[in-house]
Amino acid sequence: MNTYIFRPKDNLHPFVQRYIVLDNVSSAAEIAKQKLFTAGKQYLVFIRQGGLAFKPEDHAAFDLPEAAVTGPFTCVVNARVTGTLSAVIVQLNAYASHRLMGISMESVTNYFRDLTRVSTQWAEVSKAIRDTNDIHSIHHILDQALESLLPNQQSTLKQVDEMVDYLIEQKGKVAMLDLALRFKTSRHTLERQFMEVTGLTPQLYNRILRRQRIA
Repeated sequence: MNTYIFRPKDNLHPFVQRYIVLDNVSSAAEIAKQKLFTAGKQYLVFIRQGGLAFKPEDHAAFDLPEAAVTGPFTCVVNARVTGTLSAVIVQLNAYASHRLMGISMESVTNYFRDLTRVSTQWAEVSKAIRDTNDIHSIHHILDQALESLLPNQQSTLKQVDEMVDYLIEQKGKVAMLDLALRFKTSRHTLERQFMEVTGLTPQLYNRILRRQRIA
């Protein structure tokens, strides 16, 4: 397996964290070594060749289409590779899919959303990624596609961005009542908005951050 990691353009921070190109993958164990598709993370996945499927514990298995957003996951995820896999993975932060594409993440948790049904743009991006023979040009294709979303950021529920950043800063050591008081909202509203943006309850996201801290 060959692995290439590229840094997104600075203006895509904090939404986009890194680009990972996996080439000539023959087993799921090779993906596991990269520590991808872990709890609480969101990813864009573009399949260049072969197939990739997931089976989250206690959830239904699914095959990824050619372009998808997947995660966040709340549990251990087992992957299955079909054929020789070549894929491009974009690691996002917890609120990128909602803010950049307006996707309500509640329906994506432990599952996926077909990006080509979100916008025809993603079918074109996927084709450009498949057709290029230059691995090093892939991050330019992604930069251009993701930059085009920045002017259209969803302004609603932006307070959740600040909540997520605060929880990360505090490494998950925050009581929910204190979080609600800090951001001047009710716990019910806090949970509903947090789920729509991140696909997770704030309590679960808090626990995931604590587990990551001690892992």
